[in-house]
Amino acid sequence: MYIKPSYLMIGIFIPSSLLINTVLAGQINITEVGGIEGEKVEVEKFEIVGQRNQAQSLPSLETEKLLAVAGIDGDPIASVFSLPGVVYAGGDAGGEPAIRGSSPDDNAFYIDNMPTDYIFHLFGDSIFNKNLLRDFNLQAAAFSSQYGNATGGIFDVQLRDPKAQPIEVKLDASLLKVGLLVEGETLDNQAFYFSYRRSLIHLFLKEGKEGEDEDVGLTIFDAPVSDDYQGKYQWLIGNNHKLTFNINGASDGAGINISDLSESGKLDPDVIGDYRVNSKFDSQGIQWEWFANQYDIISLGVNHVLSENKDSYGDEQYQKTENDQFNLRFLGQTRRFSQQTISLGFDLQSNDFNYSFDMIPYFCTDHTNNCNEQKGQRTLGADNITANLYGLYITDIWQMHPDLSLELGLRAEYDDYTKTHFTHPRTQLNWQISPKMTVFVKAGSYSRFPDINTALKLIGNPDIKPPEAKHYSAGLKWQLANNWHTTTELYHKALSQLPLAIDLQYDTEEKRYTNDLSGTAKGLEWLLEKNLSDNWNGWLSISWSESERTDELTHITSEYYLDTPWIMNSVFNYHLTERWEFGFRFTARSGAKYTPIVGLRSNPDYPNNYLAIYGELNSETLPTYSRLDLQAKYSYQIMGKPAALTFAVINALANSNVSGYYYKPDGTETPDNFTVASEEGMGIFPSIGFEATF
Repeated sequence: MYIKPSYLMIGIFIPSSLLINTVLAGQINITEVGGIEGEKVEVEKFEIVGQRNQAQSLPSLETEKLLAVAGIDGDPIASVFSLPGVVYAGGDAGGEPAIRGSSPDDNAFYIDNMPTDYIFHLFGDSIFNKNLLRDFNLQAAAFSSQYGNATGGIFDVQLRDPKAQPIEVKLDASLLKVGLLVEGETLDNQAFYFSYRRSLIHLFLKEGKEGEDEDVGLTIFDAPVSDDYQGKYQWLIGNNHKLTFNINGASDGAGINISDLSESGKLDPDVIGDYRVNSKFDSQGIQWEWFANQYDIISLGVNHVLSENKDSYGDEQYQKTENDQFNLRFLGQTRRFSQQTISLGFDLQSNDFNYSFDMIPYFCTDHTNNCNEQKGQRTLGADNITANLYGLYITDIWQMHPDLSLELGLRAEYDDYTKTHFTHPRTQLNWQISPKMTVFVKAGSYSRFPDINTALKLIGNPDIKPPEAKHYSAGLKWQLANNWHTTTELYHKALSQLPLAIDLQYDTEEKRYTNDLSGTAKGLEWLLEKNLSDNWNGWLSISWSESERTDELTHITSEYYLDTPWIMNSVFNYHLTERWEFGFRFTARSGAKYTPIVGLRSNPDYPNNYLAIYGELNSETLPTYSRLDLQAKYSYQIMGKPAALTFAVINALANSNVSGYYYKPDGTETPDNFTVASEEGMGIFPSIGFEATF
């Protein structure tokens, strides 16, 4: 609903009962009213127009809270690592998140309800301009029927709609990245925005001889660079229709030279040479939405995603994967019964994977004890997979009682590559046992398409089956006092049909991978949060978890390499004045699991080199991890436009967090005398940021 500005003052004096009726009717015309002593007086027309297709151009309160988290450079998606049960798969080096004991490959990502390739860069920062995020929802377990092709967690990102305003340019820069956002109105009820960002990490890393690390035998020749873009053009048609065109994309690239002095070069001389990694995706889409009334909604979206990943290394070895993907998603929602909201949806995803390579393959998964023992012969070839994934779902949200709601969902899935179909029931029960306390119970079954490297014909197993999972969750939400609330949640995941690399000594049929791995993940999470009041807000979360994998062939159970039993996160923000805001983020967690190096053996392909001998899989634990990030933000104006300076110190305590151990050859090692060195994460890093609107 909007009120025409020229009539705003008149509206102030209209009785509230008339105003309510006006809203319901859509508009009202007042041409004459009784004046003094019955005299007729002409007055201006007062008009209120109701619109169902209003542009959602403001961030949610949750997003504004995440934007203030220290140490994330204003990246609200990166703040997910401050939530319970979430860890970096690559430690401080970044990488995608692991959710509640699942693999990062088990997650699914959505932008504006459409699947996308990835939402995190190589170093863990997200691909989104912070000024464009409207809402972000992490579904850590037991998510509803509208989501498919995932057994871990769901990252549901909603970008805001463009603002109908004069065209503005916003500049955002820090020591980590620089970005530009252009936004404004073009025609009546039509507006757009476009954002482009580029990382600046490469400016702090020396290349060539200056970037050579003699201790480890590595030389940077192409410092890591990432960029991303988002764009929307939106047309509000009438009062009930919304048509949106959007584009999204991101890329990452880096290059390093591996010499014969390096650990990698001495372990495996096949990788000596330039190592380069490049990944990118580009997406274009269109979405039509129809808002019939308060409850009846129809949404139809189509998008195209072209993604590419290429690694090249050693003596002209390379592997390249391209995926040309189309998505179609339909959703219809209605409330035909007084207490039930029914949603019906359909998903179609078409994938055309093209894989080319010239490499020495290693047949491994994240459950392989020693990947060096799974070395194959150098192979040149190309492969193709065409896979269509279908999903049909229905959800019924039934308000059985003012204090009791039940969500029943059913999702049917099929893919024509593995010829596998599933029927996944999903449910959620919410019971408000008191005005301040709610109990919830959730459960569901899930599946996803197999990892591409395990499904390829030439270097994988085309008969591999999709991984499956069952999720169970129960918890309590409690409003402790004004602006204070807490949530406690207990979860359990049962994982099955996971990929297992076959020991090459026994792989007589050359299947390479089977589905003989299962697992469990369970945990307890507690969150205490205070909304903004008395000039401060923040949260404290503590989680306990346990994640295991079982080899169904040997019946040996091992802890998962990302198993992190204890995680504590604390976030605090204080608004000292209207201009100054201070905050910190502190994280402490038990170390991840790793497989210890217990000895050396001769390399059968290079007798003058040694390979590490590893002990029991994931039998040791890294030292405890801790990190404190500090931040101060000063807001002001430039020529009447908002601007801000941000000062941050990442890892302010300069903790040397160990992310792993590696065999460090120096030329004097023997099978009984060798060096194992630690790999440490990011040191202390100060940063300053600037943003302004013109």
